Amino acid sequence: MYQISQKPPIYYLDDYTFPNPYEAFEDGFVGASSDLTPQRLLNGYSKGFFPWYQAEDGLFHWYNIDKRMILYTNKVKKTKKLLQKLRSANWDFRINTNFKEVIKNCSSIKRPIHHGDSWITNDFIEAYTNLHKLGFAMSVESYFKDELVGGFYGVGIGNYFSGESMFAKKSDASKLALIYFCEVCQDNGIEWIDCQSGSEHLERMGAVKIDKTEFIPMLEKSIKKENNDTKNFG
Repeated sequence: MYQISQKPPIYYLDDYTFPNPYEAFEDGFVGASSDLTPQRLLNGYSKGFFPWYQAEDGLFHWYNIDKRMILYTNKVKKTKKLLQKLRSANWDFRINTNFKEVIKNCSSIKRPIHHGDSWITNDFIEAYTNLHKLGFAMSVESYFKDELVGGFYGVGIGNYFSGESMFAKKSDASKLALIYFCEVCQDNGIEWIDCQSGSEHLERMGAVKIDKTEFIPMLEKSIKKENNDTKNFG
C-alpha cells in the first residue's frame, strides 16, 4: 500500500494492508486495488473497508464511509402482513443453497448511483463466489412455491455480517429474507448486520446510521468472536 494523495488521503492498495480506518476519507473513497483476492477482501472487511465499484480501467474502488448503516437483528420491523407471509406454507427460506443465482440476480439490477448500471461486474461475481467457496460469503434466499424470487448475499467473518446487495422478483421477497435472516442471526449470537451505505428500503426495515467511530469498535469485537462460519447457518 502506498499513498497517492494526502489531501484528501487516497491510497493504491498494492498489497494486503489497509490504511487507518479512522482516517477522514473524502466521500468515503479510500483508493483502489487491481484485484479482489479472498485475502484482500477479508482483510478489508475486517477493518471496515469494502469495494463498491470497478472503474473502466479495471481497478476496484474501496470505501470507508463516515456514517454506517446497521440493522440490529432484534429490531427489524415486522408487519402483520409480513409475518403472515413468513409463516405461510407457500414461502420457504434457505441459506447457501443457490449463491450463484442470488448474486446473478443482484447483478441484473440497475443502480442510478452507477449511471444505470450494476456495480456487480463479472469480476465481482467471481471474487465473491470464490469467497463463498471458502465459507466467508453467503446467500439468503426467498422461495415462493419452490421458485427463487428474492434474497441477498454478503460477507460473514466471525459474528460480523456485511450485506452486499438484494433483489426481489416478487413483492416483499427481500424483506422476508431479511426478517428470516435476522431470526437466524439471533439464534447464532449475531446482534447486528452491517448495511454499509444503506438505503431507504433498509431504513424502513429498521436500520439506523451510526458514526464510524462507533462502528469500528463494534466490528472489531464481532469479528473476534468464534462463531459458526457461513456454512453452518440455517
